[in-house]
Amino acid sequence: MIDCHTHCFPESIQADPRAWAEAQRESHWAELVAPLDRPSIQDWATPQKMLKAMDHAGIDQAVLLGWYWEQETTCNWHNTEIANWVAQAPDRFIGFASIYPNGNVTEQLNHASELGLRGVGELHCGVQKFNAHSDGWLTLAEFCSKHQWPVNLHVTEAAGKNPPHSVPTPLQSICDLAASAPHLKIILAHWGGGLPLLESNPHLQSILKNVYYDCAASPLLYDPTIFRRVIECVGVDKILYGSDYPLRVFPRAQKEAEFNSFLDQIRVHANLSETEFNALTRETFKSLFQLNC
Repeated sequence: MIDCHTHCFPESIQADPRAWAEAQRESHWAELVAPLDRPSIQDWATPQKMLKAMDHAGIDQAVLLGWYWEQETTCNWHNTEIANWVAQAPDRFIGFASIYPNGNVTEQLNHASELGLRGVGELHCGVQKFNAHSDGWLTLAEFCSKHQWPVNLHVTEAAGKNPPHSVPTPLQSICDLAASAPHLKIILAHWGGGLPLLESNPHLQSILKNVYYDCAASPLLYDPTIFRRVIECVGVDKILYGSDYPLRVFPRAQKEAEFNSFLDQIRVHANLSETEFNALTRETFKSLFQLNC
């Protein structure tokens, strides 16, 4: 199995993540992982802890996503940290790059490539303030299309639960990003904010032909029927398993982050055939992104 959506942060920032974030001028990350007004559902891991949890759940490989940082210097720092994790287990970890789209995008991408990273994301058009016409986005899309790098975009729920400090990512803006880069392979995190349910629109089908959807943090957002509903709308070959580890996606039941609870929910309640489960957790990722998994 391959988890296409996980995160890693070094031990050096885990003791006081808020103080670190404030020093780096990363206020949005601080509010998400170390809020002052509510308990955090963010957990932390070392490479060894994560590999042990992966082994326990039968996960062979995991994509270590970057973050939608607000500073280019933080992106460069995080990319080095991700590369360090990959170096400790190159057969288990696949590194994606943190990129600040309003900075020197070409330099950031070249450095990420030199580090051995093989994709970009998460990006957040609301937090990082870019759109389909931004020079940085167009440069990034051209590079990633040329090098067959997938790009993961965070998508905030379009309606329903409105978590504190969430920043909108309007679905029209996401569609515009896809339309601006028709050859780019895009993964929309968190079920694309419900966008796959609109793909019965023939115009959208054309625009979103290279767009895929991960199910990261799904237990926080949807009941398990979402799997069958999305499959009915777009097919199983457009969805990817992602956990959002080390987020505690069952915060009332989990004392620490792990993979098994979400996988068990999918197996028992998502109503997937064995072929569909294998496509979700392995085959689609391998065939679409050709990352030598």
